[in-house]
Amino acid sequence: MPKILLTKEVAQILRLHEEYVRELIRQRKLKAYKEGRRGGFRITMQAVEDYIAKKHKEMEVSRR
Repeated sequence: MPKILLTKEVAQILRLHEEYVRELIRQRKLKAYKEGRRGGFRITMQAVEDYIAKKHKEMEVSRR
C-alpha cells in the first residue's frame, strides 16, 4: 500500500510553501487526487519522488 501524504507534509518534504504545492497540483506538475467533497489533496510518496527526479533531470539539462 502506497504512503499517502497531505499537502502540508509534501510542503515540508520539498521545503516549499503549502500553497505552492497546491499550485503544482493544479498545473499537473505533481500528481494528486482529492479526498471527499471538501477534502484536501492527497499525494502519494511515489508522486513526490517522481517530481523530485524530474526536477533533477531538468537541472542537469540546464547545466549543459
